[in-house]
Amino acid sequence: MLALRPVGQIVAELSTRRREPTAISVTARAALAASLPAGFLSLVDEIGGQEIAGDFMLLNLAQLLRETADRDHPLIALGTQWWVFGTSGTGDAWLLGPTEHGDQVAFLDHDQGTDALSIEMCLDFNQWLQLADLMAQVEQVEQGASGLANVEKITREMNRLSEGLSQRYPYSLDA
Repeated sequence: MLALRPVGQIVAELSTRRREPTAISVTARAALAASLPAGFLSLVDEIGGQEIAGDFMLLNLAQLLRETADRDHPLIALGTQWWVFGTSGTGDAWLLGPTEHGDQVAFLDHDQGTDALSIEMCLDFNQWLQLADLMAQVEQVEQGASGLANVEKITREMNRLSEGLSQRYPYSLDA
């Protein structure tokens, strides 16, 4: 059954997975701590560096620094306002940064090139984790359970997470 799960349950499950240890300099950590939400760094230390679902790879802090520095998108202030904290399997990026509504997640479509603008998803990081977990559940659903009814369930759960999320979501929900 597809359902939004509590963040604590998702984190507990992700923290049991084997991951490669990673470290960054004290200076880099301090710069990230000054720019990103409180608690984000310790949470990424615990669960970063792993795929949650096909389009939801949560980066560890070293990967976050590399991805942010390696992308050329001058219109969105990568590394000062927005940080790449996640990627998809196709080169798209999930961004975290401050907005008028607090710290929020945005999406960056790599097909738009260097002039791409971020698309605010109206999610915070915890809600992004819930969305990633929901999409992991979708990926685990048997082939026979796909179809219109499944898309309706996904849409309903996404919109419970954030009103209108199913329309903002950058990937097709078609079964």
